[in-house]
Amino acid sequence: MNRYKADDFDIEKLGSFYAPAKTIFRVFSPYYKELYLVIKGHSYQMHKKGLCFEIALGADLEGIGYHYETEDGVSFCDPFAYAAINGESIVVDPRKFIKEKITMAENKAPVIYECSVRDFSSAPSYCGKYKGKFLSFTEKGLKSPEGLSIGLDYLKELGISHLQLLPVFDFDNDKGDYNWGYNPVAYNHVKPAYLNDPDDPYAYVNELRKTVNVLHENGIRVVLDVVFNHVYNRAKNDLGKMLKGHCFRRKPDGKLAAGTFCGNEVKSEDPFVSAYIVKMVERYLKLFDIDGIRMDLMGISDIETVNKIHETLRKRKADFMVYGEGWNMGDVLAEEERAAIPNAAKMPGVAMFNDYFRETLIHYLSGNNSIDEDVKKALAADENYLSASQSINYVECHDDYTFYDRMMLYKSEDKIEVNEKRTRMALAMIMIAKGLPFIHAGQEFLRTKNGVRNSYNSGDEVNMLDWKRRDKYAGSCTYLKQLIEIRNKYQSLSDENSKMSFLCFEGCIACQNEELLIIINPTGADQLFNNGHPHEMIFDHSGSCFFKGFAIPVCAYSVVICRNNVV
Repeated sequence: MNRYKADDFDIEKLGSFYAPAKTIFRVFSPYYKELYLVIKGHSYQMHKKGLCFEIALGADLEGIGYHYETEDGVSFCDPFAYAAINGESIVVDPRKFIKEKITMAENKAPVIYECSVRDFSSAPSYCGKYKGKFLSFTEKGLKSPEGLSIGLDYLKELGISHLQLLPVFDFDNDKGDYNWGYNPVAYNHVKPAYLNDPDDPYAYVNELRKTVNVLHENGIRVVLDVVFNHVYNRAKNDLGKMLKGHCFRRKPDGKLAAGTFCGNEVKSEDPFVSAYIVKMVERYLKLFDIDGIRMDLMGISDIETVNKIHETLRKRKADFMVYGEGWNMGDVLAEEERAAIPNAAKMPGVAMFNDYFRETLIHYLSGNNSIDEDVKKALAADENYLSASQSINYVECHDDYTFYDRMMLYKSEDKIEVNEKRTRMALAMIMIAKGLPFIHAGQEFLRTKNGVRNSYNSGDEVNMLDWKRRDKYAGSCTYLKQLIEIRNKYQSLSDENSKMSFLCFEGCIACQNEELLIIINPTGADQLFNNGHPHEMIFDHSGSCFFKGFAIPVCAYSVVICRNNVV
């Protein structure tokens, strides 16, 4: 039972508030009787006001480090601070944050492209200045060894609408040099390692804001991956210390809930924790002008908080995206309260990763041609699972095998060329399906992690985006670029209300909507398709199709797209 309710705090008034003549510090800490502000070794007792503590110091404290200490000697940094350097929160003047906002053109059809900040530029084949940093996404004019675009120019050329960055807020590398970022340490400031100047407290805001602005200038929106479901080290976590551990769920017997398999669950339904999470996402929009969030293990969080994020942020940016992993996890929060796939209808506008789509395509393209009905449901966004507006369609992401590695493992008896074709087919099926297409960075140039399934701490050699493959598989990159162009041109592909009909023949599937006919051939034999109507082919495996007529040629292991009823 909480000893407080939402009326007991004002989330907008917590943190440090700087002015040249005076800085005010406020903390919500209902489980302590005394709290002290510690600056430069000096301890100042704070004044208790209700369930909060407050103090004002009459000096210019810009750039000064501080932390809090309880009557029990427990020290913690400020969970609202904009920067933390050498274990201290830093007082900053928000007037020095970049405020410039880039006006973007009309939305493209959404195509989400997932990438790690570090992976994007860590390879030897990346020739930019800011390796492993936010600012690598701002570097223009970079070329591959064979002179093709890489980096920012490549993303722009590819035509993606949204770049989703793996976690950027401070995380622990778990005793190693490399980590994806799902070990959250703080939600209020970015990871110093991603900064070009981590000793400058203003860089903690301005370098990411500059990065987002440059991406916006190039027509690319930005989504941040957030990990609100657990923290890396419960005992050392600042938010946990501030709330004396009451921000973590417990079982009826008092033991910690651990449905995340990470030792703890953030108690998102707690009034303060819920308000804090929403406040952090509001801050991300205000500071960085982002365009959405991807919620890791979203099913651990409660529906009310997730809906509050969506409703609040949509008021500030009409096309702000909220989506996440809707896996039904944990055993403390009631099932009907979980932000999970079975409760999708309770969260209109919040999208979720469609594992049914992923598993269906993996089995189908691995050679199981007996699951046609499952394929139809996946492509048409069967509402018994996830509606089109809520379905994130994917076959690979940062976690698990890359699709190419999976095909090389599952179908090792086949020629490499066949598995390359299957990987391209997966791209095509993602792009023509109803729902939101999701591409893992490098998937289009057959990204490999050398068969490593869970590469969260496998280092740069396994995880880096190898731009030499951009050269080797340039045709596959063009393949995805053309698919994105088609999705933007033909609205029926991105219209959730578009109707899709199916016809199966010779191990193939033909699907048709108001504008297009798509033929999927996962077999090893070339096929002809003739439904008695003329069509014009606009896309095939070669990228140079010139067919117009009735009997449509469909090569083995390929996807063909045609315009309907061409006279």
